[in-house]
Amino acid sequence: DLRQIADSGQCFRINEYEQNEFIVITGSHAVSIHQDGDSYWFRCTDQEFQEVWRPYFDLDTDYSAFQARMMDDPFLRSAIETGGGIRILRQDLWETVVSFVISQRNNIPRIRSSVETLCREFGSPLGTVRGKELYAFPTAAQLRGKSLAAASLGYREAYVSELAEYEDNVWQELRSQSDAKAKSSLIAMKGIGEKVANCILLFGLHRMNSYPRDVWMNRVIDDVYHGDFDPSQYAGFAGYVQQLQFYHYRQIAG
Repeated sequence: DLRQIADSGQCFRINEYEQNEFIVITGSHAVSIHQDGDSYWFRCTDQEFQEVWRPYFDLDTDYSAFQARMMDDPFLRSAIETGGGIRILRQDLWETVVSFVISQRNNIPRIRSSVETLCREFGSPLGTVRGKELYAFPTAAQLRGKSLAAASLGYREAYVSELAEYEDNVWQELRSQSDAKAKSSLIAMKGIGEKVANCILLFGLHRMNSYPRDVWMNRVIDDVYHGDFDPSQYAGFAGYVQQLQFYHYRQIAG
């Protein structure tokens, strides 16, 4: 469900620009998608769908199998009813790193605004959809040495600028590292702490055992589970459990 994914907090470049019409951008790829009930029409070639959007939306993973293993938990049963259309996207790693560094002590509308400003100011043009100019997420080289003041990043600007100094091979090496090693490599970078590292692991490296905790997730664990929740019981898809918990709790909390 594109609306659920867009509101799940894992990505910031899925936007409904008209009723049931969505623009999705990741890295240097963009697509317009029409939603008709449970059917989705991707306005792209079959090759692009197979090479970019099928893996991006993780369409070859059986999420119903994950859901079947959650049924003993009443809160998760309700969460499936509320947000069962959420999938863990396979996002561009560099984009995910920058986006979640920006997300620190921030809210989703402001994060979206900052990300879009970075793309508009520094990213490469991707064409136009219904009169809307689209831009790729800027590469590290496109941000390197630039003033990012237009994006209103505050103290996060220094972190993004420093991350842009890393060469691409640094990010590629993360893909071959174990979860623990990749996490320690990320935390060693200025501006990346425990929570942001876990978000990058889950949303940028698709490490499904990563279970990010922020203020909202701490509330879930305290209010729903009385302070006692062990994500390891959902080995292999704990990150998906986290997304359902996060989305559902925010929906019912208002």
